[in-house]
Amino acid sequence: MEEKTADLRQANDDLLRLSSTDPLTGLANRRVFDRVLKRECARLKRVGVAVSLMMLDVDHFKALNDSAGHQQGDEYLVLVAAELTRIARRTTDIAARCGGEEFALILPGTSAEDAADIAESVRAAIAGLQLPHAASATAAILTVSVGVATATPDWPDTPAELAAAADQALYAAKRGGRNRVEAAQRFAALPNVANDVVIERV
Repeated sequence: MEEKTADLRQANDDLLRLSSTDPLTGLANRRVFDRVLKRECARLKRVGVAVSLMMLDVDHFKALNDSAGHQQGDEYLVLVAAELTRIARRTTDIAARCGGEEFALILPGTSAEDAADIAESVRAAIAGLQLPHAASATAAILTVSVGVATATPDWPDTPAELAAAADQALYAAKRGGRNRVEAAQRFAALPNVANDVVIERV
């Protein structure tokens, strides 16, 4: 009976892990990302603790897949995920793969200034891997563009608004030439967003 109970517990643990992690990178998946972002924004409203969100996009990833093949593209995504995991060391930090070449890092209790420093550390660490990317129009190596936004008690105070602010900053990084970090502007006009988290793709 004890053996069957242990087997059932192990099966439940395996199911929970599979339902909460991205199978390729081992990072939290989009479902966990949505849940944690909502939880941290709710905590912000309760106790006023800031939460920062970093959105990251691998530059010219389609061109990489087309030129080097999907296997190498997947290998690069795993290496990017490993750098995110290394840098997100606190137990409260959540690194997630949100889809394709898109990643996110939720940083509870992190100021805008500290979040920008962490985002730059991520960008530099990935460039420092020196992964060849001959099809990139930005550099001969794999690079990332990063947008970062910080929610405070007065702005933006919902998960959708925070995600939209970080996403706008990511677009600004892409428009600015890629391989760079952009922070959301405090008074940037945000699009109308629903209650669910919305992350647009470029």
